[in-house]
Amino acid sequence: MTGDGTRPPTSHSGTPASVQRLPAALSHLAVERTPVGLMLVDDDYRIRWVNAGFRQLLAARAPEPVGALLGELVSRPAYLSSTDPGPAGGWQSVRLGQRPEDRLVLMTGTPADARGLRLFTFLDPWEEGLSGPSLSLGLHRDPVNRLASVWLFEDRLRHALERSSRPDQPVGLLLARLDQREALRERLGVEGLEALLQQVERRLAQTLRREDSLSRLSEGCWGILIEHPLSPVGLQTAALRCLEAMEPPFRTRGRAQQLLSLSIGIAISPDDGETADQLLCGAESALGEVEPGRHAFFDAALRRRLAADLAFRQQLQEALMAPQRHFRVVYQPQLDLRSGRCVGVEALVRWRHPERGLLPPGDFLPVVAELGQQVRLDRWVLGAVVAQHAAWRSAGSPLAELAVAVNLCAEMLDQEVFDRRPLDVFLRHQAIEPGWLSLEFAQDDLVTQAAANGHLIKRLRALGVGLVVNDLGRGGLDLMGLAGLAVSRAKLSRSLIAALPEGTSREGAALAAMLKGLPMMGLEAVAVGIETPGQLSSVRGLGIDLMQGNALGAPLSAEPLEAWLAARRAPA
Repeated sequence: MTGDGTRPPTSHSGTPASVQRLPAALSHLAVERTPVGLMLVDDDYRIRWVNAGFRQLLAARAPEPVGALLGELVSRPAYLSSTDPGPAGGWQSVRLGQRPEDRLVLMTGTPADARGLRLFTFLDPWEEGLSGPSLSLGLHRDPVNRLASVWLFEDRLRHALERSSRPDQPVGLLLARLDQREALRERLGVEGLEALLQQVERRLAQTLRREDSLSRLSEGCWGILIEHPLSPVGLQTAALRCLEAMEPPFRTRGRAQQLLSLSIGIAISPDDGETADQLLCGAESALGEVEPGRHAFFDAALRRRLAADLAFRQQLQEALMAPQRHFRVVYQPQLDLRSGRCVGVEALVRWRHPERGLLPPGDFLPVVAELGQQVRLDRWVLGAVVAQHAAWRSAGSPLAELAVAVNLCAEMLDQEVFDRRPLDVFLRHQAIEPGWLSLEFAQDDLVTQAAANGHLIKRLRALGVGLVVNDLGRGGLDLMGLAGLAVSRAKLSRSLIAALPEGTSREGAALAAMLKGLPMMGLEAVAVGIETPGQLSSVRGLGIDLMQGNALGAPLSAEPLEAWLAARRAPA
């Protein structure tokens, strides 16, 4: 307002005439009011001036920028190449600070003028009111590869972390970097390298699940976001599949290309960070330590444990290819307490681990199932048991008089197994004698397979092979399902026996009630896992006569078992 209360004259553009007559004032107004950050640096990259827009981009606790070196205030994330020009021309992605929680913005600069001064411009594409420029810069999606950019990727990561508020719903982040990228660019040129990167992206996209997010974060570096459900083992599997996807040769300009490899760094929330920046920083750190063609977790302890698990799986897989060299069968006696005689044995498998020695089934059978090799191992065990029984018969050993039980997986009752040899056909090829072999299956598996493969079960019975329900009482008791099965025995769950104290209990009462119903269905109960005298006394009090456990006889290989049986039958 003027002194007489009127407004000063303005031009048709709305700018006060007094300002138009003062170019310096107009320039100052434009520079300070612009919604982007501006910075002048000298030949030594020391900051000489910043505008108000740049100060607004800085964190509140950031140091005074004027007088500082550019590198002290601006850094680039490790997953972004220092030579990557950014999403559009000369724009580069940088952080305003050295901490992972500092803001990620775009930066571009002019060449030095005659005085050695350079002007840098900074832009936050997510700043309100900048949606137009951000779209023009191509920040939302790569139009060639149709992958989310670094900006969308970080936004998705933040939203994933917001959704994953519970410890049992972690978020996994993989940073995959193409090895020898600089050498490839020199040899192939920018266009050739870009064509190669698109092939890599297609392979990664085909390897990952649909619900996983894949984004090119910079030239030759991709982010992979994996949400619930996940586990460290699952993330390791995803990383290994990405590495395996690089194994076939790539083709560029119609020619076979050298084999390419990736390096992958992995971080998991909330252990490695609760924010997107912390998680990215953790994955960057892991990526910085990994060797070419390998993967690594940010958590060193987790890295060591998963490396040991992976080595264990590889050793087990190799052992399964030649089970006769790496596995052995032992036999645990089953006693009839009424007569005190050993009436049978259960065949149990052990693995001769190269470092840890002889391992019990619980240490490796779950991994065998994960590897999809349970049928292969069960077939070998069954064949070894048949061969051993034939050897006992040939030698006239008293062990040939004993019944032998073998615990098998449900897939053994599937008639569409991998080699198209149903279980009864496999046993016919073994030329077994009827009457001595029993096959044990879990209750649910046996009931389900009986409904789907009833003819197979009838053929097994015709061969003289007995069927036993294993682990009864671990889950719900299916009385109707059991009533329709041609089984003669039911082995009680080890967990039921382990819960029995020396006196009466609710578990004992429940077990006693179940035991009253088994004879009505023609099932004889067998107690397994008898480890203590107290358990033996409790089970005996429930009227169970057939028992098995270390308190009665430990698992033994064939020769020691024969000596054990001879000593037991010898007169006192």
